[in-house]
Amino acid sequence: MWAGVAAGLLVVAALVWLTVFSPLLDVREVQVVGAADDQVEAVRTAAAVAPGTSLLWLDGDDVAQRVRILPRTASVDVSRDWPGTLVVTVAEREPVLATPAPGGGVVLVDATGFGYRTMSERPEGVPALVLPPGILPSPDEPGTRAAADVVVALPVSLRTDLVEVRATGPYDVGFVLTGGREVRWGADADNERKAAVLGALLTRPGTVYDVSTPDLAVVR
Repeated sequence: MWAGVAAGLLVVAALVWLTVFSPLLDVREVQVVGAADDQVEAVRTAAAVAPGTSLLWLDGDDVAQRVRILPRTASVDVSRDWPGTLVVTVAEREPVLATPAPGGGVVLVDATGFGYRTMSERPEGVPALVLPPGILPSPDEPGTRAAADVVVALPVSLRTDLVEVRATGPYDVGFVLTGGREVRWGADADNERKAAVLGALLTRPGTVYDVSTPDLAVVR
């Protein structure tokens, strides 16, 4: 009996030593998944996992919170690949618009209206965003958010024709399509309905397509 108890205690002690004191479960690698090549090291740095940190006791939520601060990060998932790999899976923000940056170049804007990255020029396929002078893109800036909402509401077939989106506020959004076709959208409301009406209107010849009141849409 006592031999069995002693053996059990030895097993428990061995497990405690392995999980708490030994380097067996220490983080030996931080693997970054989903980030662009130029962001991998930035993610590792933001994760800030110190050498000798036990994978068992590491707080994944804290790691995710630190990585989420990176402007290009949309979402983060942290998982463990035993015995010694921490996996940080990142989804990066996708640009839906690009607006001039104060110091030159353009700021990429995602679907939430967040300006997250400055580049020297607007990427191909990303429409320009025109805001009133002195206004910077932000999810809290009504015009930016309205413009992003409208772009997201458009079907892919229309998005690919977008050249420029103009927004002076949530009630005054318009855009230019290829071929110089002007669309007057109006308020950031009834976006799906307006998109459906616009798709039908574009089959008609014209230069100005007004769907601000979708039940009374006009082509000129």
